[in-house]
Amino acid sequence: MRARPLPASLKTERLILRRWRESDREPFRALNADPRVMEFFPSLLTAEETDAGIARIERHFDEHGFGIYAAELIDTHAFIGFIGISIPAFDAPFMPAA
Repeated sequence: MRARPLPASLKTERLILRRWRESDREPFRALNADPRVMEFFPSLLTAEETDAGIARIERHFDEHGFGIYAAELIDTHAFIGFIGISIPAFDAPFMPAA
């Protein structure tokens, strides 16, 4: 039985967690190109790789009813990153994670 899909957005005291918008692309590209942010990732991401990542995130939401939300500050409406859960698309020693 498939779980009921999560809402398109969730609100906390300080954050709005929501589906991705076109306006998130530029700040997300900047995060993914920042060496300090990406220190523990395999590599920095290009604009094209970041855009492809957003497309994968949105497909996951559409297919599974949950996924990675864009995080926005309520006070300023600034995009600050992402948070959520997803089904991994890779094998790892700690799997299965589905």
